[in-house]
Amino acid sequence: MIATAVAAATLLAAPAGAQPGSIDDRGFVDTAARCDTSAAAVAFGRTEYALIAICRETGRYEYRGVRLNDDALLSVTAVETANGVFTAENDAVTYTFSAKELAVAENGELVRADPMVAYVEPRLTDED
Repeated sequence: MIATAVAAATLLAAPAGAQPGSIDDRGFVDTAARCDTSAAAVAFGRTEYALIAICRETGRYEYRGVRLNDDALLSVTAVETANGVFTAENDAVTYTFSAKELAVAENGELVRADPMVAYVEPRLTDED
């Protein structure tokens, strides 16, 4: 089992509106933007419109995005395209998640780029 601890997490004040539950080292508590107990959270964040968790299990990454207005979940395979930048694809839509923003492109055209209002990168302990 991979042990993680949230260290040096930077959480910024979230705007008014739908507020996610609390966080722990697996993501957003009581939401689908949370890693399973068998997976390690690599990073998770919140935009004004969505919660996102990047999970790692057996060498694979999973993008778990939840749209806040209707709790719709997108759970797809993700790849790390740069240090701390993850990309997930669903049909012709590409989601790029980083500490800075969640960018959404359709057929290669940027549809939206929402800044992170909260971002956490769990730190692995020496036991990992």
